[in-house]
Amino acid sequence: MPARLPIRTYPIPFNEEARLRSLLGIPGLTAQNEALFDSICRATRELLGCQVAHISIVEDEGQWYKSVVGYDLGPMPRDTGFCAHTIMSDQPMVVPDLSKDPRFARHPMVVEGGPQARYYAGVPLVLSSGHRFGSLCGIDLVPHEAPSERELSILTELGRAVVAALEARPPETTAHKSDEIAKSTFIALIGHELRTPLTILFGSLQLLELTLGKGANPKLLTGARKSVDHIIKLVETIIAFSDASTGELRLNERHCDLGDILDEVAAMQLPGKDGAIKTVALADDSIDARIYLDPDQIWLALDALILNAINHGGADVTVGARLVDGGHIEIDVCDSGSIGDHVDLAELYAPFVVGGNIDNRDTRGGLGLGLPLTRKLVELHGGEFEVRAEPDRTRAIIRLPAWRTQMTETKTGE
Repeated sequence: MPARLPIRTYPIPFNEEARLRSLLGIPGLTAQNEALFDSICRATRELLGCQVAHISIVEDEGQWYKSVVGYDLGPMPRDTGFCAHTIMSDQPMVVPDLSKDPRFARHPMVVEGGPQARYYAGVPLVLSSGHRFGSLCGIDLVPHEAPSERELSILTELGRAVVAALEARPPETTAHKSDEIAKSTFIALIGHELRTPLTILFGSLQLLELTLGKGANPKLLTGARKSVDHIIKLVETIIAFSDASTGELRLNERHCDLGDILDEVAAMQLPGKDGAIKTVALADDSIDARIYLDPDQIWLALDALILNAINHGGADVTVGARLVDGGHIEIDVCDSGSIGDHVDLAELYAPFVVGGNIDNRDTRGGLGLGLPLTRKLVELHGGEFEVRAEPDRTRAIIRLPAWRTQMTETKTGE
């Protein structure tokens, strides 16, 4: 059996590719330090009463520091810093005691054997383009009370001063071809997500026309209604939580019951491309859990997987959830189909690539253009997404980190 993907310890912004490209255009972003940035870090340390303050730059797989005061820090992997979480929002991130926050309780910088950091307060560094590329933060080895609103306001202004200094020189002219390609591909992804339920809706209505006079088929009516629901939710989600200028999608996280989401998905009865009604069953070993996430986005990801399985997969489709090593949550959609030889599973995980050529839609095994969107939504939650071809079935697997089941009900995610 293939080895499981490692569970990531940090979320990935929905617009990660564009965010990384924006780093290349920051004129003052060099490894050479300047006294100005050290001064800002010293002011941050004094403001927050912390032992350490730094300006971090979050790259693809790691982060480095434009300035550090109070501790010797060198470049490190992205999962051993805290700032990968800070860049997920325009708001400050404050953690009074890192050891008591489920997101960081097992973090290598927090546990015994590391520096045992306890307090973190940081603000994201936001470019004039709207992309967040790093943070200005204070860290201490003892817990603190949360900063006052005034202190956070000053910290935010210091962060803006960092960005102003880095952007002071006019950026060099750069080609935007890759951005245009990313935009056109994103449009293709959303177009697919709209066309798939429309195709199902159209097929359901055609079949209803053929049965006029024989009584309405409730399954077809349900399928048509659910397709309309899918389109409405998709459009409302994109409008409510997208930033057109940066291609960003933000989460609206809250506590909910995973079982309720799975029950809704398992209730789906839709016609496939051949017009035959397919149903979705809840796996016998599926569990329920109180979980902290964006239920609309997770529902959208599961819905895309279900629609792919119904349209391209085998006759039997199931959905379920279970606990895996370390208390992580694994959700999968299985169908009894097989993946064609033309599908390159390795390419599935590349940004906006779908099983090979983007023009190849007839994947016949549960794969479709909705999968890169699903991958983006899962990574936005700090999780991992995998499609696994097994001898008698295809599994689309979503893994979410254990801390999402350990957040207290009063946690606001700040």
